[in-house]
Amino acid sequence: MNRPFRRAQGTAAQSGIPGRRVFFYRTGRRGQAMIESVFVIILACLCFFAIFQYANLFAAKTVLSHAAARAARSRSVGFNQWMVEKSARVAAIPASGRRLIPESAGLDPAITAALRQNRLGDIWDLALRTDVRSPATQLEVGRIPDYMDSDNDATAEYLLDYELWDALSVDIEEPMDVGGLTPGILTVNLRQRHPLLIALGALAEGELRDAGENEELALGAFYSIESHYPLYMEDMNW
Repeated sequence: MNRPFRRAQGTAAQSGIPGRRVFFYRTGRRGQAMIESVFVIILACLCFFAIFQYANLFAAKTVLSHAAARAARSRSVGFNQWMVEKSARVAAIPASGRRLIPESAGLDPAITAALRQNRLGDIWDLALRTDVRSPATQLEVGRIPDYMDSDNDATAEYLLDYELWDALSVDIEEPMDVGGLTPGILTVNLRQRHPLLIALGALAEGELRDAGENEELALGAFYSIESHYPLYMEDMNW
């Protein structure tokens, strides 16, 4: 129960100061330290989730920049639009979300058996002796060459597909041809709608909640490179 402020009168001996009368103020407010701790914890959580969201977007931006470089390289040696899009998609796999095709089979059965039968130290020794790539990863790596060799999107989507591949757009800006043989600087622009883990608008207002299905942030990246394929065509007398 909260009590009003009360003034207690102390003597000089009680105060430790000779010849002076001191008044001590006492209050009945309790839980002040707990309330302050709650505010500090909330503020720390907001900062943590903001940093986590920013790190996630920064990683996606870095992967998108790499994908733009690979797509520009593909176009600079003469590949068509479809090949450029496939190069960008494969390079952007780390930031493309969940794999849809082939479906993930869950945890590796060998890892599951090791967790049930072995101790922690034995599992660590087993991990050092075995291939770091799981069967699902090996299947994914094995399908990438077939995906790159596909003729159209209808065939490719049955080989490999990711959740955010449809959200990735590729735009190529090529230089004006001078006689059809003069190389120039081409630029590949990539844009990807990246879903948010945390609602940034609500976070700025001090509210922490999950982002909705339609809350996305458009990330962009570009890469410029000298176009080489006109020189190849000139050497081959095309």
